[in-house]
Amino acid sequence: MPMIKKKHRKWIWIIAVTLLISNVSGFKELTGLNDWYYRYSNISGTFTVMEIIRQGRVFKKPPKGEFILNRPDFVGCKLMPQSDTIVYRLFAINPLKFWRWGEYIFDWRYRLPYADWEAIKKKRGFGYLEISKGCMEF
Repeated sequence: MPMIKKKHRKWIWIIAVTLLISNVSGFKELTGLNDWYYRYSNISGTFTVMEIIRQGRVFKKPPKGEFILNRPDFVGCKLMPQSDTIVYRLFAINPLKFWRWGEYIFDWRYRLPYADWEAIKKKRGFGYLEISKGCMEF
């Protein structure tokens, strides 16, 4: 009996260490898990932006918990509708992705409203990207 308990304890430690290491942001950067992950858009798709942590493009937590575009700051985005100023996250919560569990609990990004990129892409249309390169990264 004591042998079985030691075996279980060993597996519990292995699983715990794996969960801890995989939830470290440096691990996700090195393995490429964050590549093209942190993407944001307004509902019309006329403003899209990506966070690229390796390049130092990391957004700070917005005041009041909402990511709202301030029109004067986006002079190059002439095609963006005046009423479309809320930015949505385009990355969903998936409980099967255990390497993101720490982010789901502690990261402010997951408090932002979520929108489905495929629905936004349909609204925006295909050739739109070429028209407004000043405010769309993808």
